[in-house]
Amino acid sequence: MLKNRNITICLMILLLFSTTFLYVSGCSEESVAPSEEEQEEVDDEEEEVKEEEEEEEKEEKVIIVEKVKPITVIINNHPSARPQSGMQEASIVYEFLVEGEYTRFLAVYDTLYTENYLIGPVRSLRPYFGVKAAEHGGIIAHSGYSNRTAEMIRGLGLKQIVCSTYLWRDSSRRAPHNLYTDIEKLHQAVGSDLKVTKSEITPEEVSLDSNKGNEIEVTYNSRNIVTYEYNDKKEAYLRFINNTPHKDRETEKQYHASRVIIQKVPHRNVSGTDLVDIDLAGSGEGMLYEESKKYTITWKKEDGKTNYYYRDGTPVELEPGNTWIQIVR
Repeated sequence: MLKNRNITICLMILLLFSTTFLYVSGCSEESVAPSEEEQEEVDDEEEEVKEEEEEEEKEEKVIIVEKVKPITVIINNHPSARPQSGMQEASIVYEFLVEGEYTRFLAVYDTLYTENYLIGPVRSLRPYFGVKAAEHGGIIAHSGYSNRTAEMIRGLGLKQIVCSTYLWRDSSRRAPHNLYTDIEKLHQAVGSDLKVTKSEITPEEVSLDSNKGNEIEVTYNSRNIVTYEYNDKKEAYLRFINNTPHKDRETEKQYHASRVIIQKVPHRNVSGTDLVDIDLAGSGEGMLYEESKKYTITWKKEDGKTNYYYRDGTPVELEPGNTWIQIVR
């Protein structure tokens, strides 16, 4: 009987302690509602923190771009001229049709270099190369031109780099696919005109509808089928010619682009010759491939420069990174 009584007393003591613990715990977690003034202070602090975070995020997106006066170079793309040199360092590379259904490049160099690099093989001028070079300041390196081209580029005011001081032949390759220059000599040719300018760019998120743009194909002819494949790791489009990686001669690295533009432009065969005329004036349509997305765009030659626009009229930004522009019929 005594044993049962002791058990009952123990249970009552435990129950008392449990109730007391719960009561104390409940009291410790009780919160008192802040006054209006205290709540306003809290709201103000939260707003300040939010504004600071937004400002920091904006500052992180701003990119400082340093440029120098552009120099353009015509680069050979005959099969015997591959692999080429120095095109990865160009900010923009245009590919144009020339006679015989071959193509050539116009590479635009407008950044300061830390180490010298080879560029080439350099090839001869066609009228539309001169027109496009004029859009980028009019300095162009090439290996010469015909009387017809000389007449057609008259008045463009081009500064032409053709002197052997800045260009040389590489005896290890066959002419005419062996003429080279380098960025150091090109900058020497420009001389005091070379001035650094800085600009701020804030990349904007494109909210327009887009299609998947992982793969691109451009067929100039059966001997020159250009393809690009988007590489997630590099966040760039890897370039191929006839299903073979298009690589640099010196670095042996595959050429790649931050974005690719397909620009549709009127082409006309010159009667009695195998030459082609390309009209870079006016306006037209095109496609933009960037970050594995495909956008329908338009282009327009305005005040001596070609600008690209999304469907809603927003300008296409060609910075940061490099751009390859395929000029097609």
